Amino acid sequence: MAGMSGVYVSIKGSAKATVTNQSGLFTLIATPVDTLIFSYLGYITLELPLFLEEDALFIRMREQTRMLQEIVIKATRLYPNEILDRTRVAPRKMDSYQALQSPFTYFSKTEKEKRKVYRYVEESNKTQTYIQVITDPVVKEIFTKDYELSEEEYYELLASFNQRYRMIQYATNPEDIMEALHAYFDAMK
Repeated sequence: MAGMSGVYVSIKGSAKATVTNQSGLFTLIATPVDTLIFSYLGYITLELPLFLEEDALFIRMREQTRMLQEIVIKATRLYPNEILDRTRVAPRKMDSYQALQSPFTYFSKTEKEKRKVYRYVEESNKTQTYIQVITDPVVKEIFTKDYELSEEEYYELLASFNQRYRMIQYATNPEDIMEALHAYFDAMK
């Protein structure tokens, strides 16, 4: 029988403690009236009073088993492309009143970078719904099955759709995006 490593051994009512090594061995200085406590996750905690002056002890721990009721985990999607709000918060821009009060700050490198990041974040937030819809693997599966397309054909049609209908990229309703995609795929097939 192999020794258990990582068993926490402490002296009851004291701060003295140690952990067993890879072989299940430990060293702890205790008095004959002390009680050792052995604990390990998944095992019943054992309290062992030290009445005898033994240099070495052989200790066996019992597993703690608990029978739980059976559970069933199911995963279903209510809608093929669940849209999560991933709106990013843009850095605060300096308003025009503050710019008039401190024109040097307004033209500083930091403020210019903030304005540039603000524009990028705003653009990203406008297109987040569209990106989530077209990158959803369930949407790809729906279109490849419904229109009998290979993955390569699907991406080619999606690329031409993106070039022709740029304004749909700013739609915030996934239903509108799906309807536009279906209409385009119907027309192309």
